[in-house]
Amino acid sequence: MKKFTIISSVILSSLLILTGCGSNSSKKSNVTSKVKVVKQSSSKKSQKGVARKKSGSLWNNDKDSHLEDFMKQWGEVQTYTKYDGTNNIQTASGMNYPQDFNSATVNGHDVSMAWNKKGTGKNDYNVVAIYNYNNSSSSSITYAFTLADGEPIVLVNEGSGNNWSETKNKSLKENFVNIFDGKATHVEKPKASSSSAQSSSSTKSTEGLGEGRGGYVTTPEAMRGTWYSKREYGMTKLVISEHEIAYTNSNGQSGRTILYKKTIPTPTQVSEKEIDAKREWGDARYANIRGLQYINILGWYQSAGAGAYYAAHTEEIDGSKVPIIVEGGGAEAWTYAVYYPSEDLANQQVNTKYEDLHYQ
Repeated sequence: MKKFTIISSVILSSLLILTGCGSNSSKKSNVTSKVKVVKQSSSKKSQKGVARKKSGSLWNNDKDSHLEDFMKQWGEVQTYTKYDGTNNIQTASGMNYPQDFNSATVNGHDVSMAWNKKGTGKNDYNVVAIYNYNNSSSSSITYAFTLADGEPIVLVNEGSGNNWSETKNKSLKENFVNIFDGKATHVEKPKASSSSAQSSSSTKSTEGLGEGRGGYVTTPEAMRGTWYSKREYGMTKLVISEHEIAYTNSNGQSGRTILYKKTIPTPTQVSEKEIDAKREWGDARYANIRGLQYINILGWYQSAGAGAYYAAHTEEIDGSKVPIIVEGGGAEAWTYAVYYPSEDLANQQVNTKYEDLHYQ
């Protein structure tokens, strides 16, 4: 396999160099311990949820109007389309809601999820409101406001098939609870995102940051967390946050890349001192390739090469759908590595190749 290098020596290139794509592998290996279905924080009836059910305080028109007012303020930068209760919302990523809730998964696990205006259904997730934003011809972000065992839960889908996860957006989570409980809301307006991903409220401004940085590129929520990949050189760990991707390799060496939107051309001549000063700066953008929404990252002063690619995905392992991170590189974004949510899975799936991923 060709080594993948980034001219600016951006730290993520070391991950690609470690990985080979031509090794022999068998079909999907069996995992000895199944991934159990773990619903969001409402997977079991809490005392709080039971109390709400007994009081009959579920969903009604007043709460729905309050939520609509909140979303208009919260989504001021991006205009979200609300499901009108009759016509399916068509997302740019190809889904139709609420129709396609019948095949939805949450964190890769099969659940019962359906539109239920009053929130009193027997589904795992009773959807009382749907809001969608199509941020390109093929990319979208959809929120499902749900009641699960009497608890208000906001699920998000960022174009990753029909797989949902609980939003990490603090403002949405807290204000949906407030609306459900009949309390006042506090709007923390999301910043304008420089990517096609969710424009969540952030402590980091996405306005011009100087030196050619037009703002931060925001990772999809499904990518965020800690991930592990086992390779011939040992275990590599990725930690993906809202605007950064950090790694630690098997030798304990670590580094990070901050994801920026670059607004200036790359100069033909750059000093080593300048390259070193911006070693952690990544020139990031979104790319839809073979049905996966990748974040493509180049070194800040990189003038040739494809860069590194990262995408959230799911694979079936031992009968369960498991969230993974796909790392790619090269001219065709070939799959170089797969990251799993635990070291055990990474060890168990070492050298496994998946039929729906593109290898060299």
